[in-house]
Amino acid sequence: MGVMSIRARFRLDQVSRSRAFYKEPGAEEAQSVEGAFVQLNGVQGEPFGSATPSAHLEMLIVNPAAAAVFFNAHIGQEFDLVISPAKG
Repeated sequence: MGVMSIRARFRLDQVSRSRAFYKEPGAEEAQSVEGAFVQLNGVQGEPFGSATPSAHLEMLIVNPAAAAVFFNAHIGQEFDLVISPAKG
């Protein structure tokens, strides 16, 4: 059997700004940045099925480019996540 991955859909229910520190690849020191603290909840449908899912995901995102994705999103926007085993 090959490596299995799961696609899960989550809805953005909260995003807030947070002070964070991010070190650019190759940089000597971390810099103060605006991080995004996000809360996402599972959406009905596969892989959760037709019942209301109890899936919840919280993240503090310090990479400015990745944080901007959530700062620019509207509350209620849905995101697909792909979950697969990590290598090594």
